[in-house]
Amino acid sequence: MILYLMRHGQTEWNLAQRVQGWNDTLLDKEGQKQIRLAAEKLAGEEIETIYASDLKRARKSADIASNILDLPVHYTKRLREMNFGKAEGMKKSDLPTVFPYIYQAFNDINNPDRYETGYPEGETIGEVQQRFMKFINKLYEEGRERVLLVTHGMLVRIFAETCLKKTIRLDNGAVLRVVFDEKTKKFKSAKVLF
Repeated sequence: MILYLMRHGQTEWNLAQRVQGWNDTLLDKEGQKQIRLAAEKLAGEEIETIYASDLKRARKSADIASNILDLPVHYTKRLREMNFGKAEGMKKSDLPTVFPYIYQAFNDINNPDRYETGYPEGETIGEVQQRFMKFINKLYEEGRERVLLVTHGMLVRIFAETCLKKTIRLDNGAVLRVVFDEKTKKFKSAKVLF
C-alpha cells in the first residue's frame, strides 16, 4: 500500500503562526494555488481515491485535488489535526512560555512521557497516533493500494516520528509518499515528493 499524505494549503492562521488545531480556518488564495500545483504533480501516481480531514481547510484542499485528479473524496474526523485544546488560537511563539513542560515534551522524541502529553482540554500525542493508525489499518483491510490523504501538519509529524522514527515537517501543500510493507506490516520508506 502506498499513501500520499498531503498537508492542506496555506491559511491566514498559518501566516500568522497561530495554532489552528480543530479551529475551522479557511484556505487563502495562496493555499488554493499550492494545492492545485500539488495535485497536478500527483496526476501520474495512479491514486485510486482521496480521504480527507473534515475541517474546512482540508476539505477545500481535497475538493481542489479531487477536481484535478478526477477522484472521489471521503471525509473523516480521523484525519483531523491534533486538538490542541487551550493552546488553539495562540501564537506558536508563546507556547514555550505559557506551556513550557508541554512544549518541551512535544519537541523531544526521546521523552518517555511524550505520548501522554497534550495541551489542556486537548488530545495527547498518543491519542492522535491511535486514531490515525486505526484509520490506516482500515485502509489496509479494505485492500487499498494507492490513497491520497489530505490532512494536517502535526498529524503527519506524529505519524512520522512514531512509525518512521524521524521528524518530518511538511510545508503547506507538500506531499509525503509512504510505502507500507505487507510482509513486515511496517512502513518501509518515506519521501517528501514536493
